[in-house]
Amino acid sequence: MRGSTRSSWWDSTIARDGLTDRTAETARDSNGGSIRFWLEPLFRAATSGGLLQAVRVETPGSLRPDAVTVRTEGGTSLPCSVEAAPAGTVRLLLPAVDEDTTVLVAFPEIDPDTEFTVRIRPQRRWTLHLVQHSHLDIGYTDPQGTVLAEGRSYLDACLELARATDDWPEEAQFRWSVEGLSSFEQWAASRTPRQVEDFVRRVREGRLELTALPFNLHTETCSTDELHELLRSARDVSARYDLPIVTAMQTDVPGQVVGLPDVLVANGIKYLSVAHNWAGRAVPHLVGGANLPRLFRWRASDGRSVLVWRTDTPHGLAYMEGSIIGFDESYAQVDELLPAYLTSLAANPYPHAGKGIPGFPILDAQFDREPYPWDILHLRVLGTFADNGPPRHVAAETVRQWNETWAYPRMRLSRHEDFFHDAEERIGGALETFEGDWTDWWVDGVGAGVVPMALNRDAQSTLADAQTVSTLSGILGADDVQDDTEYAGPVYRRISLFNEHTWGAGDPWTHGCQAHQSGERQWIWKYSQAVEAYDQANLLLERACAKLSERMPATADALATYAVVNTTSWARTDRVEIFLPDSVVHLDEQVQIVDSRNAEAIPFVERPQTNPLHRSAGRFVECVVPDIPAMSTVRLDVRRAAEQAQVSTDYEATSKVLENEFLVVRIDLARACISSIRDKATGRELVSETSAFGFNSYIYDQYATAGGFNHQSSKTVADESMHLLAGRWEAPPAALLGRESTAVGETISYECVPAGTSKLRTTITLPRGIARVDIVNRIVKPATLVKESAYFAFPFNTDNPRVRTETTGGMLGSDLPVVPGSATHMRAVRRWAALDDAHGTIAWATHDAALVQLARISIPYVPYPSSMTIDEPGTIYSWVHNNIWDTNFPSEQAFDQEFRYSIAFDPAASGTDPATHGMRLAATGSRPLRAVRCTGQPGAAAATQPLLELNDPRVRVVGLTSPDDRTVLVRLQSFADERIDCRIRPSFDWTNAFSATYLGERLQQLPSMPDNSAAISLAPRGTAALALTR
Repeated sequence: MRGSTRSSWWDSTIARDGLTDRTAETARDSNGGSIRFWLEPLFRAATSGGLLQAVRVETPGSLRPDAVTVRTEGGTSLPCSVEAAPAGTVRLLLPAVDEDTTVLVAFPEIDPDTEFTVRIRPQRRWTLHLVQHSHLDIGYTDPQGTVLAEGRSYLDACLELARATDDWPEEAQFRWSVEGLSSFEQWAASRTPRQVEDFVRRVREGRLELTALPFNLHTETCSTDELHELLRSARDVSARYDLPIVTAMQTDVPGQVVGLPDVLVANGIKYLSVAHNWAGRAVPHLVGGANLPRLFRWRASDGRSVLVWRTDTPHGLAYMEGSIIGFDESYAQVDELLPAYLTSLAANPYPHAGKGIPGFPILDAQFDREPYPWDILHLRVLGTFADNGPPRHVAAETVRQWNETWAYPRMRLSRHEDFFHDAEERIGGALETFEGDWTDWWVDGVGAGVVPMALNRDAQSTLADAQTVSTLSGILGADDVQDDTEYAGPVYRRISLFNEHTWGAGDPWTHGCQAHQSGERQWIWKYSQAVEAYDQANLLLERACAKLSERMPATADALATYAVVNTTSWARTDRVEIFLPDSVVHLDEQVQIVDSRNAEAIPFVERPQTNPLHRSAGRFVECVVPDIPAMSTVRLDVRRAAEQAQVSTDYEATSKVLENEFLVVRIDLARACISSIRDKATGRELVSETSAFGFNSYIYDQYATAGGFNHQSSKTVADESMHLLAGRWEAPPAALLGRESTAVGETISYECVPAGTSKLRTTITLPRGIARVDIVNRIVKPATLVKESAYFAFPFNTDNPRVRTETTGGMLGSDLPVVPGSATHMRAVRRWAALDDAHGTIAWATHDAALVQLARISIPYVPYPSSMTIDEPGTIYSWVHNNIWDTNFPSEQAFDQEFRYSIAFDPAASGTDPATHGMRLAATGSRPLRAVRCTGQPGAAAATQPLLELNDPRVRVVGLTSPDDRTVLVRLQSFADERIDCRIRPSFDWTNAFSATYLGERLQQLPSMPDNSAAISLAPRGTAALALTR
């Protein structure tokens, strides 16, 4: 029924009407009458020379006048022409002014005796760079295969549109920027050489643009080496076709990780164009980002920088800013809306007031922001008002007609690179520089897929270890290790495709086969990327171990020999798991594990094979191997034993206290948490006694919003009323399942059934001989559309600590800078956090769950108010799962998943850097000791096989790769706050050393030191690589 329903505030016609209304001014006559007018930044060349300036007028009545008289306040007549303008208005063209000028305007055909007073102001003479592209959502609008196929066809259309406009004016010739380089890679692989050469020619001409990143990502979920690997395709394409690629794009995701500028500058990328879609989930303007310039330099750790252009939701729905003002429709729409947009941009904090701009939240929020200061503008233009919109003629036609009509604004279809060159030339000296993390507001969505996220995190570490083990085998003489580095490429791509920003359909709860309603199908595809990455990373590790196995001699008189590989750059004592195949060591054979370094037996425990009817016959043994040197192997021999060695233990089966050489842990079953962790050497209590929640306690929240309604979480605003928090539950009392004391540690398990789960089983372990607490929380939960979150609380006993967390390629910290407007209520953690005070450092590692909130739990709707009465600076909340989003991320999830954590303490007296403590603890889960069975010809072999060592404990080896069979590439990451020269001393023969990129491109030859080491400079909290030829 007509008039039955008002328009939603997400209706873009409201935004368009709003532009017109907020830029209108009122002129009055002497009798109190009034008209509306608009001072437009439009200039036309006058036939007599000079420029004419436009004033658009809404005349009284329905008559559109053909004549207007204009005079100054002093009575001097001014020339004025009149032409029809949009929406029944007229446009007056007057001599351009250089200062505010008051004129009197009359319309003789309407009322010759009435004059209206109009104050004309100078207007900017704009240059507009219109950058055409299609946003690359791999999914969301259609199943992923459909999106990718359409994206390939778009590049065909680009060639056709370029040919069609070859004889047009230069500024109107069709140009296009390929948002994700993977689109070009797929297209080139499925087209003829002639078609590819045609495309490459257009790139060389400046008509088409290839950008450096393969697609849009949650970059903070990448591993550090993966982030660098994202640029491999750009370097390969650049080399193959002799095409410089200097620009990167990231679209949609409102935030990028601190390591990104390091990666970009290391690979020759000078420019970064981002479009931050707030989607009602980001409020950067309320947390310091209101005056972040749209054009600025983002400093990398080494002092170089990338030039960034930023657009966002209030500037026009991010990458749809051109569509909001008609560039995907017609010249007529642009003629009506663009002048108002530019006027508002120059006068207001944001050009749009909010209504009609989907995802612009909290419209009544107060903030201070200066209007846009420059006369050069980058404007993204889509072919249709849609995400994965196709290329079309309309923008080129509009530019041609516009430039034929107006002198200013001057329009040009451009590449990003064209805009950046022009901007640098005009205003490069006036730009500000920022540094630090640009924390992502959308990353909370990854908590909607915890099982594939955990698989992907495992794949990341396994892939790095696989290449390291392969490189070690090459140093020992194995062939074709370069192949393993090459095989890693597709696995990195799988990992990154899971980290790509599209996690589901527009309506993720649906089960259709096309468009936004293909939710289940899209999630299956997405999930499969993580599964395949996990499987392929393990396959590559298996391949690498097989090569190493043959290079490691077996001990002639042993049942089996194993090389325990430490892939970290520090010495460690840790647990290792060894599989003894029944084909090598019979199941009924009593064995002992002997350390070949000292011929001493190492205590161990046996564990039977899992699912034994369907897996390899054999058993697992687990032991703690002490003092394994950095980046080395230690040989263990499996020998016959007269009887199974027994470890003397003295414990009560019902005791709720765990103790080893370093720590005492007490369990409170009534609260299903840890009540105490005490460091025996110092007496330091690590657990806060005053926290709102127990240590490792489970917290479950539900929210009073409904699932299954598109973008509802983007339209929901929280306040201090707490009305959106429908309920909060902690775990009920737990039942003790078991208490063990074994050769490898002290363990206790307990279980309960908290809200939101079918079961929660917790296992706490104190490894023998290691100052560490290991926690495994296994949650079994059913699926629900009810809005929910779950957390584990870790309240540490520390007052006002400095908090550092590892993020991709660097660190976040309470004392470190961030780009203004970064998300403050949550973040993704790579592997560890460190809290240090005057007494020492507490390190915390998360192996499976990426999301954390610090000091408080926030209501997960803008502006993210705290749900707690006080902040606790020493508390980490691991946000293990949620289903908050109502688009793009899964709406529900069921799983049986373990969430693993580790905790350790280092007293201040040790002098260990907090980050060093954090990264070493994190290796427990991310870089486990790897046991490789030695199958080489029996013979004499060293008990320890060192690989290399570093002289600075604040630097870690991320991994080794083999760019070719005679080169070892050492990927390094520094957590030092100052620039350092790190010396790497290989234990193998090498000939030359080069500083290099993570991708293996050599930069500068380095001298050899007298001790056979090479020194490489690392920027503060930066990355570098060392290439060693053999």
